[in-house]
Amino acid sequence: MKKVYDAIIIGSGAAAYGVADRLHKQGVTNIALIAENRLSGTSRNTGSDKQTYYKLSLDGFTQDSPYRMASDIFASGCCDGEKMYIQAVNSAECFLRLCDYGVNFPRDEFGGYPGYKTDHDNTVRATSVGPLTSKIMTEKLEKVVLNKNRTPFYDNRQVIEILKDGGNAAGVAVLNTETEEFECYYSHNVICATGAPACIYENSVYPHSQHGMTGVLIDAGVRLCNFSQWQYGMSSVDFRWNVSGSFMQVVPRFVSVDSDGCEYDFLNEYFADTGEMCSNIFLKGYQWPFSYERAEKSSIIDIAVHNETSKGRRVYLDFTRNPEGFSFDMLSDEARDYLEKNGATAPKPVARLNKLNPKAIDVYSEQGIDLYTERLRIAVCAQHNNGGVYTDNNWETDVKGLYVIGEAAGTFGLARPGGSALNDTQVSGLLCARHISKKDISLCNFEMPDDYFDKYGCFTADETVDYSHIKLKMSKSAAFLRNKEECTALLDEINAVLSSYPLRHKSLSAYFYDKDMLTSAKALLETIIGEMPLTGSRGGAVFTENGETVKEDVSYRKYLTVTENGKIYFEDVKPVPVADEPFEKYLNRI
Repeated sequence: MKKVYDAIIIGSGAAAYGVADRLHKQGVTNIALIAENRLSGTSRNTGSDKQTYYKLSLDGFTQDSPYRMASDIFASGCCDGEKMYIQAVNSAECFLRLCDYGVNFPRDEFGGYPGYKTDHDNTVRATSVGPLTSKIMTEKLEKVVLNKNRTPFYDNRQVIEILKDGGNAAGVAVLNTETEEFECYYSHNVICATGAPACIYENSVYPHSQHGMTGVLIDAGVRLCNFSQWQYGMSSVDFRWNVSGSFMQVVPRFVSVDSDGCEYDFLNEYFADTGEMCSNIFLKGYQWPFSYERAEKSSIIDIAVHNETSKGRRVYLDFTRNPEGFSFDMLSDEARDYLEKNGATAPKPVARLNKLNPKAIDVYSEQGIDLYTERLRIAVCAQHNNGGVYTDNNWETDVKGLYVIGEAAGTFGLARPGGSALNDTQVSGLLCARHISKKDISLCNFEMPDDYFDKYGCFTADETVDYSHIKLKMSKSAAFLRNKEECTALLDEINAVLSSYPLRHKSLSAYFYDKDMLTSAKALLETIIGEMPLTGSRGGAVFTENGETVKEDVSYRKYLTVTENGKIYFEDVKPVPVADEPFEKYLNRI
């Protein structure tokens, strides 16, 4: 039976469930969700010490406004002021809906929502329900969408193509990974809420279950916006998790170990003295993402960790021991005051962590890792794509009826406040749902030919096919340290593979996964090579050419980088809007 809907949503995370609920409340109820695995994905499987949700201040004491919040996010550069205002002005509505659905954000005795300072921000807009904020958001929204709204959910479906009728979206083609059969689902409105292309890096904090489908969207004809602008930071690798916030604020020992078992307290080499080193370890809690602007300050720790891993050594955080020579007296006033105020002055880092944030210890304990006795192996990993698919202010792409929301969309610029991504999952879905609900929706009568999938009939199973070396090279040459010559050579290698991509792999599913990965990696390399010789090192990456670091040209912060058909161009950012219309103009619209 032909499956036709008013809207199809791809994904099973906070963005997907958020937009599904919004559509239902707007009266668009003939909708369906499609996912590769309902329990996979970033929202449900990632977090940090206390995973942050960034919102408009609602504590009742802090002066704030949507304009101020938008201006703060916009100030980092390379993002659209109108989109940042949309993020801010819809923040409270989206946050309070989550509270109504049972996400138990902390409140003070007066009913306000107290906040704290997060990375890339100097306000106290951040809040959290602990290490699993996005997981709890996803579960609460899922309960409403699947149980209350009873929205159909098609699981074990791997989207392999966006169907188009001319320049318009017409649905999706999927591989049913249980039956190995192809299926089509039809709609004039397709919403992609599948996260970033987590597949392109070996060193990644994304869960192994997270892949993304940016390559499929590129093949559909979308443009990309700020695709080179990623966020990288230190994470544990045996169990993928950000070691931000409290993990750094308790000042653990960094140690590397070579193949012979010799240990190195390597961080001492990068700082003038132990006090400066320990104070910068503390600062990594606030300044967790690698930043080119802090490359000679707290972000030098990321470079040091990378240098050790490049030597073939394993790098660990040791919460059972202090850094050599540590004392509270040598810490900066900010670090010492913070730890004393929170009563986190115990002799060992793990005891300080237990006082400051015991839930952070529990996260690892549940994975069989005991921070009281075990070291935590870490690396500098890809964590978030600030860029992504180019969309308008309704999160619609160049393909009419194809929307991309959440992390898959190119919303943010060089830097973003920690937790703004969770706000974005809800705001982008809200704007998308509003736009679709105002359309004159008609059922899609487009249908693929019966023989369309016959071209895959000659697929050959081959256990020897392996493109994992591409991910290793991407982490080495196109992550937070980027080298033009190595990126160019890697792009040539990927182009050679894609030019005659063989119809064989370990499985048909793996064939489509790796095609998506190669297409996404190709687009990122094209963007880096086209953009960064002009802009230089910036945001979350250092760029080298001919053995020299290219310094940032800050004049490019007033542009978005747009990638189209492998080429890049720059587009002026729009400023944060200032409302100066009389109230009656809006009253008369009701």
